Amino acid sequence: MDQIKLQYFEDLLWKRYSELKAVEERLLGEGGLGEPAADAVGELSSYDQHPGDLGSELYERSKDLGLLETTRSQLNQIEAALAAIENGTYGVCRRCGQEIPEQRLEAIPETDLCISCRQDEEVADRSDRPIEEDTLERSLGRSFEEESWLAVESYGTASDTPEGE
Repeated sequence: MDQIKLQYFEDLLWKRYSELKAVEERLLGEGGLGEPAADAVGELSSYDQHPGDLGSELYERSKDLGLLETTRSQLNQIEAALAAIENGTYGVCRRCGQEIPEQRLEAIPETDLCISCRQDEEVADRSDRPIEEDTLERSLGRSFEEESWLAVESYGTASDTPEGE
């Protein structure tokens, strides 16, 4: 990648970095996650509050925590991309070593994977079944395979039952 393009992407990364830093500061600022939950709400006591209000406040707090985590993750990715610019590896897929197309870098300048490798990782991360089933199957000896559906099916269908039932 030529020096002009590299400078363009570095400027783009710094712009995104400063925007995300502003988001992080807002999340941690006054009335946000930087204060205890009771202070952020402004209530002197939770005694007179409806339980639904407490649930809403808890939801908002957990949403803000999720936003903060995502923001910090994106900041880390941008820092890694800026470091890659410094050491000359920016724009090269960390998995296959191929050059990442400029259109992809334009859309996601902090990326370190080409589209093909990113799709491969997404497919590898995807599972058809919840992860908890593996644990339950091993520890409790339970099976979550199609056998249970087959067992139910063996009892017949609604058309097999007498009319009066």
